[in-house]
Amino acid sequence: MFQKWSLRDVILLALLAVLFGGIFVGSGFLYNILTAILAPAGLKPFANEVLFGLWCMAAPISSMLIRKAGSATIGEVFAALAEVLYGSQFGLSTLISGLIQGFGSELGFAATRYKRYDWLSLIYSTIGTTCLSFAYEYFKIGYYAFKPEFVLALFVVRFLSVFFFCAVLVKIIMNLYNKINQAAGK
Repeated sequence: MFQKWSLRDVILLALLAVLFGGIFVGSGFLYNILTAILAPAGLKPFANEVLFGLWCMAAPISSMLIRKAGSATIGEVFAALAEVLYGSQFGLSTLISGLIQGFGSELGFAATRYKRYDWLSLIYSTIGTTCLSFAYEYFKIGYYAFKPEFVLALFVVRFLSVFFFCAVLVKIIMNLYNKINQAAGK
């Protein structure tokens, strides 16, 4: 289960971190726009939930590409670090969020004992990321102050966001990656 990491693995994680760190910082602008649109209707917290899956993509992509224990957690933490270094509006707390999101994703791949890198592991990863991150942010953001129906709606939107970005979109990206590799004869 625990395999030795190669220099190629580390370089790939670093490249993914740079790419996703930039995407995460860029999506902060979209978050601000969504917040401004939703706030007057009392729906400001949904801005976070709609985009949440985008901020978690580094973990499952890292795991699907590297296929080693720890790659989801390390990939998400490195991407969070890159986001901080780019100047994230969320500051150093991004590193804690990255660790929790990455570990949540890691649980999905661990559930298959790192033997499956398919829909099942991506679904498990989605569940792990959603549940672990929501439990953390329930207290961090103060969701406990909302009515239960509102909290449930936030959870459902987060799950759908993570499912779309971290399962559906990651699966599409990996299918394209595999087709390119097949075409190149690798």
